Amino acid sequence: MKTKKFQGIVQVQYEQARQSIQTGDLLFCSGTYLISELIKKASNSFMSHVAFLFEWNGRVLVFESVESAGVRIIPLSHYVTNYNNTGRKYKGALYLARHETLIDSSFDRTLLQNMIGKAIGSLNRNYDQTELIRILTRISLGVGRHKENEAYICSEFVDQCFRQIGIRFPRTEAGFVYPEHIAADPHVYPMFEIVP
Repeated sequence: MKTKKFQGIVQVQYEQARQSIQTGDLLFCSGTYLISELIKKASNSFMSHVAFLFEWNGRVLVFESVESAGVRIIPLSHYVTNYNNTGRKYKGALYLARHETLIDSSFDRTLLQNMIGKAIGSLNRNYDQTELIRILTRISLGVGRHKENEAYICSEFVDQCFRQIGIRFPRTEAGFVYPEHIAADPHVYPMFEIVP
C-alpha cells in the first residue's frame, strides 16, 4: 500500500518528540513480535498497530486497543522504555503521524473532546478477537464481512474515535479497517520515527 511514505523518515529522540506531539496525533507501530508479524503478513502491511495520542497534565498518553487488555490508556514513555512492564522498549519501529484536518488552523480543536469522550467511554472494552478471525478468514478464504460491535481491534478503535470529529478512514469492500489503511490514507502525514 502507500505506507512507503513512512520508510526512511527522520528519527527523533523521545524527549524531543514529546515537544511536537499534539492531541489526536497517530502512533503507528511496525512490530517484530509474533502477533505483529502475523498481522503484517495477513494484511499485507508494513504497520502492525495504530493508536492515537493525547496530552494530559504534561504527559503524553496512548489510547489503544490491544490483544491482552482491550481498550486502554498507557503513557507513551512505556513504549520507549518499559513496554508491557518488561523494562525494555517496544520491539519494532514507532512512527508519529498527523491527519491533515488537525494541521488545518481552521479546525476547532474543542471538537477533540468528542474523540476523547468516545475513547474514555470505550475504556476496558474487549479486544475484538472475533474480528481478527474474520479478517484472517477474509484474507485467506475470501469470505466474511466486518460486523460492528462494542469490541475493537486497534484500527477499528482509532477509526471509531476519529469519526467523532468527522474523519473516516478507508476500509476494505468487506468493511474491515487495518492499521495499513489508516497509515496509507493520503490525508495522514508522517512526522518522524520515535527512538529512545
